[in-house]
Amino acid sequence: MEKVVGELKGLEGVKAVRRFSGSLRVELFSRPVSGSDVVEISGDLRRISQEVRSVLEDARKEGVMESWEWVVKPEKKYRDSSPVDGVSDRSVKGYDRGFYRISFRPARK
Repeated sequence: MEKVVGELKGLEGVKAVRRFSGSLRVELFSRPVSGSDVVEISGDLRRISQEVRSVLEDARKEGVMESWEWVVKPEKKYRDSSPVDGVSDRSVKGYDRGFYRISFRPARK
């Protein structure tokens, strides 16, 4: 499991990985947006998600863990703006959190 944590720490955009019993918290490089409750994530979140998924799937295939699943993923938050002339403005304000939480079941020995 330490190898998996090390691989996750080495991914671009990942700030830290914390291991808890049965779960991982993958913290991303992010900063709070002033005047709101959202954060701005540095890097391409889609690419980071794919790389995290790839590392976890490889660990599952190698027998390091039986299974894993996303518990918490960063979600986009949009500006609260009223529709103008029937057109709604869905401009992104930021993300609600700057981390992933992943639960896993270790492989049986």
